[in-house]
Amino acid sequence: MGISYNRNFICVFCKERVRSENVYIKTGDICICRACYGALVKNTPAMPFGGVGDVSYVMSPFEYGGALRDTIIDFKFNDSYAYAELYAEMIKDYLLSYDIWQDFDCIVPVPLHRGRMRQRGYNQSELIARYVSKYIGLPLRIDLVSRGRATKKQSSLEGMDRVSNVRGAFKCVGDAAGKRIILFDDIFTTGSTLRACAEPLKAAGAESICAVTLAMHAQNKLPWEDRLNANMR
Repeated sequence: MGISYNRNFICVFCKERVRSENVYIKTGDICICRACYGALVKNTPAMPFGGVGDVSYVMSPFEYGGALRDTIIDFKFNDSYAYAELYAEMIKDYLLSYDIWQDFDCIVPVPLHRGRMRQRGYNQSELIARYVSKYIGLPLRIDLVSRGRATKKQSSLEGMDRVSNVRGAFKCVGDAAGKRIILFDDIFTTGSTLRACAEPLKAAGAESICAVTLAMHAQNKLPWEDRLNANMR
């Protein structure tokens, strides 16, 4: 859909009004301006990062930090659910750089506990994944895994506390046998949440599990081959 050149849009990163000719991506009346998009630290297309536990590898288009970090916090905690479509548009080209989606059966967003869901009103990962599922042509499955117990916010913890916080928090509630699954989450920080979510799916017979996230902390950007080689030593 073409951009009208007599309108201004609000950039969710710099919060400034942007003339339509300076808009890079827009949905509704919000956008990312060309300057802010250009300032994002982007990861190389079609180059996955090493996974954790039962997650073989992770595809993540942006480095977590700066203005992107601020908008993700707004998205998760300040009712800015309209950002979901914008984020999906941001990662669309990166996802389409991979010619692998025919090798998977479904995309599964990391679930929230029902208490957190009632409090927040939406699962931020599921909102983005609904758009992503259309781009990559995979059905969205929210019936395969659930969060069986409440956990502290991972953002409030560090190191091994993140691991213990989510250990055993998820359970497989659907038929995962033989499934080739893409997990979706908003951020890859230490990988603890993805690891804990993948574990019961693998135990229930999932054939393979990989992951897509919107962003990844820089310290975890270990190329897939390097992490694979490290794990084999």
